Amino acid sequence: MKKKLFIIFICLTVFSLTNAVSAAEAQADGIVSLSDRVDFPTMLTDGDTVNPATVSEGGTITVTCDGGIGALYIIFDKIPGEWTLKEPSGESSITCGENFFLHEFIDIASWLPSIPEELTLTFPNGATIAEIYIFTAGTIPDWVQRWEVPLERADLLMFSSHSDDEQLFFAGVLPYYAGEMGLDVQVVYLVNHNDTHERPHEQLNGLWTVGVRSYPVISEFPDLYSESREEAIAAFSANGVEYGDFVKYVTDNIRRFKPLVVVSHDLNGEYGHGTHILCASAICDALEISDDSSVYPDSASLYGVWKPEKVYLHLYPGAQITMDFDRPLEHFGGKSAFQVTQEGFACHKSQHWTWFNDWMYGSGENAITRADQITSYSPLYYGLYFTSVGPDVIGGDFFENVQVYKERETESSDTTYPPDTAPATERDVPSAENLTMPDPSHENEQADHENRSMQTALAAILIITVAAVCILLAVNKPRHKRSRRTQR
Repeated sequence: MKKKLFIIFICLTVFSLTNAVSAAEAQADGIVSLSDRVDFPTMLTDGDTVNPATVSEGGTITVTCDGGIGALYIIFDKIPGEWTLKEPSGESSITCGENFFLHEFIDIASWLPSIPEELTLTFPNGATIAEIYIFTAGTIPDWVQRWEVPLERADLLMFSSHSDDEQLFFAGVLPYYAGEMGLDVQVVYLVNHNDTHERPHEQLNGLWTVGVRSYPVISEFPDLYSESREEAIAAFSANGVEYGDFVKYVTDNIRRFKPLVVVSHDLNGEYGHGTHILCASAICDALEISDDSSVYPDSASLYGVWKPEKVYLHLYPGAQITMDFDRPLEHFGGKSAFQVTQEGFACHKSQHWTWFNDWMYGSGENAITRADQITSYSPLYYGLYFTSVGPDVIGGDFFENVQVYKERETESSDTTYPPDTAPATERDVPSAENLTMPDPSHENEQADHENRSMQTALAAILIITVAAVCILLAVNKPRHKRSRRTQR
């Protein structure tokens, strides 16, 4: 009897310790498993956006967490419009969805004085949801997208035709200027991919990966393939979109974001894509009218008029500069801007079947690790299409002769400079020798997570092994005694 009780005790100890280790690992990440703690389908907690769940009009979802809900991160499959979040008593509620984000983060800890263990989500217009994550109060992992609303003014405004062009033909621009330099960077897309499931998620995941934090602006224009300007105009016209609509869209966004520098496509559309050509062409035409309030007066009244200080077009042959996106960046742990962009394009899995994948990564002995290895449609070559602050002398920096907004504020908090009178400063382009490299002993978050997982597994194996030895000793010890008595 004592032997049986001892064995049961050992087994219970192993079970308890193993679960304690798992719980400690989950708490370290600040992530609470949802699979057995919520009353909605497990498809919302499987880590995969492919199988979304539908909530009917006026439908509700209740989430609970014993440790308290410090934050929610919801990945919608379609933007739901406004919805409400209530704590159990119903006395406190907030309206969410006002920013129309596809991926929305809600900081519960900053909303309620005490952390609730239960929350109810109500969707008046219904919703299609891919994933819901619950976090306890504390540090939120870097992969959680906490988007900020689009900028009121941008140091750099990038016009990208499609989701993934910003990672391909403009490779290196976003990690360097948004991440390393910490400038205010806004991305505007000429077309949308709302007719597909994957690409809107890939778009946001890629931008977040390369350091962009201001939510992108995405047009209502459809994605239509063409191989020339004429084909593009005909295709869009057949779908109710005229070339003038693109010029207006570009003009409105220039006025809205008041960029100091604009960056966009090759006039020849890189490899000849008609939408790329229309994008570059619309920018050139918008520059002629963006500071004229008589043209598109609605946006002029809403935002005022504006003309950028500089406009760079990819591969433009005039006043061409060569960027260096292969130097290590401190902000990204020593990776180059190009390498970070490779990680950004890795988010666009639906496009990896195309020739872009080999163009971006190469293969085998021809693997690409540097931007200067790319010879066709090189992401390093840009031309200064327009300037109101003089020509580039040093080169290699879009902001040569341009003082960014934060610098102007620091210089004079109560003075604003029109584009043609702003004091010009030459920005130092850092060399690899002058960069302070991060301490290699500091591993990134993913590595830390993998280490914790390995430690957890080893700890569990050790506990089970020790317990098994104890059980064997408990079972075999009496047998040894009987054997010795028999020998006597």
